[in-house]
Amino acid sequence: MRAVIPVSLRDYLGARMRPLVVLLLALVAISAPLADYVLTLRVLRQSAAATANEVATVIDREVQERPVLWRYDSLKLLTHVRTFAMRSDIARIEVLDRDGARIDLGGERPGDDMGRLLWESAPLVINGETVGHVWVAARASRAAADALFLLIPFGLLGVCLAGLIYWLPLRAMDVAERRIGGLITRLREREDELARFNQTLEQQVAARSQELRAAYDELQEKEIRLREVSSRAIALQEAERRGIARELHDSAGQAITAIRINLQLIAQGVGDMDWVRSLGEKTLTLTDQTLEEIRRAVVTLGPAILDDFGLEVAVRRYCADFEDRTPETVVRCEIELPASGLSPALESACYRLVQEALTNIARHAEAHEVCVSLRVTGDGEARALVLEIEDDGCGFDAEAARRDARRRPPGQGGRGLAGMRERVELLGGALELETAPGDGTRLRATLPCMVETRADDENDHERDEFDEDGEDDEDDEGEGDEAEVEGDDDRADGHDATAAPRGSA
Repeated sequence: MRAVIPVSLRDYLGARMRPLVVLLLALVAISAPLADYVLTLRVLRQSAAATANEVATVIDREVQERPVLWRYDSLKLLTHVRTFAMRSDIARIEVLDRDGARIDLGGERPGDDMGRLLWESAPLVINGETVGHVWVAARASRAAADALFLLIPFGLLGVCLAGLIYWLPLRAMDVAERRIGGLITRLREREDELARFNQTLEQQVAARSQELRAAYDELQEKEIRLREVSSRAIALQEAERRGIARELHDSAGQAITAIRINLQLIAQGVGDMDWVRSLGEKTLTLTDQTLEEIRRAVVTLGPAILDDFGLEVAVRRYCADFEDRTPETVVRCEIELPASGLSPALESACYRLVQEALTNIARHAEAHEVCVSLRVTGDGEARALVLEIEDDGCGFDAEAARRDARRRPPGQGGRGLAGMRERVELLGGALELETAPGDGTRLRATLPCMVETRADDENDHERDEFDEDGEDDEDDEGEGDEAEVEGDDDRADGHDATAAPRGSA
């Protein structure tokens, strides 16, 4: 049997009760004298107020008889006041005129009495107009003397009550402490039995932990596979969008450009046929609008500039276009990328992030300067593409924006940041945001360069098949290419679609 640990509940309870006992003693000893002191002060104030009203009533008759000279008859005023001044609680009576000047009654001036004085007043009124005040002072020393007299018996009463309240619980605690000691002894005897059962339970917990660890490893493998599938889906989606963009660019765009050239020739050769020329000009305008819409669709579906020139040129050109669209904002590009080694899915995701970030800056930031930084860091499996976009705009409350985006139903806009975060996380990266109202915004996206090789190989295979199918049509579409180049030059120079016909006319 193990030794019983002594229980010191009595000491514990005594230490906790001492402050309460002292508080009870103070309450019992002070409450009654304090209440008597407060009530006595109230009675004295009421007595002073009543005396002031009585004196004012007596003097009112004198004021009614002599409205002007009453204040100069000090002897008569003193006669009226002296009767009330003889009361035991009244220390002083003063009469003031309407200007607040004290009327000398031949007595002592205020301040000659010792102790605290309680002042109350009553007005002197003639025909509804106040011509003076009567001030009566009562002695507060009586209230203090009565309170001190009550303090002794109530202090003794508080000591008796506090002693009983302190002693009775401690006596009961002694009995309870002995009983608890016996219970602890029996509990110690059961502890050894529980230890034996604990060993068996630990073995069962260890076995269960192994099962959970295996399930966790399996879950991690599934998560890795899911991330691989997601990355592959993004890559295939980008490949499909680029295929659609290339098809629009190579077929519909060139065809409409050829139509535009033919319409230009018609508009230039009709001579005086004004209605034909007008129809041709309208058709040219419609054709230019269609070409612009197709160009925007091509850029949105899949920027061909990524396939032709790579990520660095695409980002620099997009930043330059952004400066042209927003002349109040200056964009600095700091790009250090290797000549090769980045997958199409990674380049496309990075380009989309730049597009979305600059679009948000143009809409909300009111920035004057934007810095776009793009570089590759690390080696091997730690190799990552780091994109940083920083502006000096108005900033915002990121947490409030995140809550608003979660509450907003899908399809109602305002989820640009959430979409960027999802795009980064699907590629196994991380998105960091630093912003505050009035302090600009800094966005940092880290994308691992270890992209799914299988998805890239399939994308390359699809692009190879697409290129093989398109080689046969390149010679036949040479004229269309030249027409497209000519149309692009016209748009770059800022000319309207009807510039040529009007010049020839």
